[in-house]
Amino acid sequence: MKKRFLIIGLLILFALPSFAELTVEDTVNPEYMKNNGYSQATINATRKVVAQSNGEPLAEPVEHPLYEKAPIKFIRRVFMYIDPSLDDHTFMNDHEIHTSPSIDDL
Repeated sequence: MKKRFLIIGLLILFALPSFAELTVEDTVNPEYMKNNGYSQATINATRKVVAQSNGEPLAEPVEHPLYEKAPIKFIRRVFMYIDPSLDDHTFMNDHEIHTSPSIDDL
């Protein structure tokens, strides 16, 4: 009898983690990713990929309004030309996904 209780107890113990299911929606949630130690850059890239794959626009400002002024924009572009590692916030922001084939694919 004790062996049966031990076997049933072990089966229940090993079956408990299977009830803690996570969906894809849970794992790409920014709060979940932040709590599990992902960087902010990874969280932003994941949000952009999820929004693009769902065909939704990601409504967030990509540049500070100060950077839109002509002299400052020119100076930033000169520095970006000299040092291509500077971020101009265009990573994945100008990519249009077309789900149906067209003549432009050729």
